[in-house]
Amino acid sequence: PCAVACVGLLTLSLPAADWPQYRGPTHDAVSTERINKNWSGSVTNPIWTVCLTNGLTSLTVGGGRVFTQAAADTDGDIEGLPDTEYCLALSATNGALLWATAVDSQPFLYPDGGVGTTDDGPRSTPALWGGSVYVLSSYLQLYRLNATNGAIIWSTNLVAGFGGDVIGWQNAASPVIENGLVYVNANSPTASLMAFNATNGALIWRAQNEGLTHATPTVANVLGTRELIWATQSGLVAVNPTNGALIWKSPYPFGYTTSIGASPVVHSNYVFITANYSMSAYAVQVVQSNVTQVAVPRWTNTTQRSHWSTAVAYAGHLFGLFYPDNDDGQLRCVNLANGATRWSTNGFGRSTLLLNDTNLVCLTERGDLVLVAARTNTYLELARFQAIPDFHTDTNKCWNGLALSDGQIYVRSTAYAARYDLSVPDLKFDLPQPAGAGRFNLTLRTVTGAAVDSNRLAGLELRATNNAAAPAALWPKLTNLLTLSNGIVRATNVDASSTQKFFIVSEPK
Repeated sequence: PCAVACVGLLTLSLPAADWPQYRGPTHDAVSTERINKNWSGSVTNPIWTVCLTNGLTSLTVGGGRVFTQAAADTDGDIEGLPDTEYCLALSATNGALLWATAVDSQPFLYPDGGVGTTDDGPRSTPALWGGSVYVLSSYLQLYRLNATNGAIIWSTNLVAGFGGDVIGWQNAASPVIENGLVYVNANSPTASLMAFNATNGALIWRAQNEGLTHATPTVANVLGTRELIWATQSGLVAVNPTNGALIWKSPYPFGYTTSIGASPVVHSNYVFITANYSMSAYAVQVVQSNVTQVAVPRWTNTTQRSHWSTAVAYAGHLFGLFYPDNDDGQLRCVNLANGATRWSTNGFGRSTLLLNDTNLVCLTERGDLVLVAARTNTYLELARFQAIPDFHTDTNKCWNGLALSDGQIYVRSTAYAARYDLSVPDLKFDLPQPAGAGRFNLTLRTVTGAAVDSNRLAGLELRATNNAAAPAALWPKLTNLLTLSNGIVRATNVDASSTQKFFIVSEPK
């Protein structure tokens, strides 16, 4: 008799990850999760939708909770304008409010207007680290909160404690955390860039005289060096994350005015920034000069301006939402080396996007979730559905950042938040069934019991080996035809002549 060991492993995919900070775990709005690309049927039905006003804050996700910020009118005055700013935790399961902690209070929190008549609110996004939530409020108060119940663990007032100054339209920059340090720009007269100990709130370093903008800094590797890169009022500034020492600086080719809302985008040794108003888009290439780095200006133009949205970078190109500065703004592919537009399409507005594998997941200002191939030669839309209903330019628009965690996409507008299930269920083997001498049949089904989607079949590969210790990518691919019947994948007449054989099913993202 032939003894066969059939080992059913999960499909070869990267593990799910939290979305712990503004623009995700790697600060660049890139997700490596496998998601369902067939956006039809139940996929377009929200798992939950909740009312959530007001604010342009994005979402972060971790530990079964969704974190964001919002403002509310608590004093009951006749104007009905927000006077208290909160950090909120929602249940990732059903959207229920778990806690709300006040992080700022002013009689008139948002006096500058211009964003909307009633939807103005906080713009900074909470960050997660070590079981805590870190918040930088509109008026530069920095908090560490307990992620479970919202209790304040420590707080620091950057205005009262460090001479910080609140800019017009208030703070929109999110705290950035890496290796136990929380990075913020206090907008103080001197040494304004600061790092605080995430555990106890102690100041670790402060350096550089740089004015605050509404842009969140980013952390990236440039020419093998870990760098903390800011878009300040004077230029692009890269510092050592451990001590604030200047690595390089590139002054803007324009004068700063009003606001820079988009964050720096880093791709290889290129760094890109864009702004609205009388400013422009600007790209530099960082080069090594002996033991120092130098940022060499490569191009600038007013074509690739953006009011708020930060682009993603892929394959030497930028994909982002650019002018016109209204809800008909364009999604474009831009050559990062020279600033030329490769393709563009209207109707995306001033919202947000992320890169998932080789596709863009975009949220339009009007609330559509759109899947677009990240191609550099042409616009190719793969799927679309309405994720946020009832668009209104003043009271319900989507400028808020997306979050993708464990196959769930979280979206927000200035009036709603919602969760959609884009997960792809893992597969498992059933026990092999005999099919004659030296042969048997294999069946595969989802771990959830849901039918295997027909679109997955072509990407599945059945592999086998006699040596389970060998790397899975080196296991030989079997030629047995895979068929789909009643939601179950079947492989018939599989060779069982060896005394021991191991099987896996692999699948691209």
